[in-house]
Amino acid sequence: MPLDLPKDIRSLLESTCSAYNATLIDAVLRGTKERMLLELYVDTPDGISLEQCEKINRALLETAETHPFIDAIRSIEVSSPGVDRPLTHWWQYPRNIGRVLELSLINEETYANGSYVLLEANEQGIVCSEPKKSKISGNENTTFSFPYSEIQKAIVKISF
Repeated sequence: MPLDLPKDIRSLLESTCSAYNATLIDAVLRGTKERMLLELYVDTPDGISLEQCEKINRALLETAETHPFIDAIRSIEVSSPGVDRPLTHWWQYPRNIGRVLELSLINEETYANGSYVLLEANEQGIVCSEPKKSKISGNENTTFSFPYSEIQKAIVKISF
């Protein structure tokens, strides 16, 4: 069961991650007040290393010695966001070029929510294709451009 994370703690977590050249993607506090578990999802434009995760974890354990809230947390886990977490920063998109994204868009009147193949990504937005069958050629790819401001949620779909 998720618990509320105090804003000052979130700021502390962000600054700790930043000290190790990482960005806090998400922080989830679970459990009960007596047995709290803190899950941190961190990333960088080049991907997060296990070494960076370990350093962030150690730094937070050191902080626990002087910070009562952090000290009350039973366990802290630091990891990469993984593919099941939404993409939240523009620099996460280029690493997923060629993959299928499940997009939830703000303005569904212009484009439909659904699966799109990511073709390009830059600081302004993304270019995707949606394969559609054509009666004449059998297959036709249409491309769409989405500014990040139009994307409500983007999750990489795993294909096997």
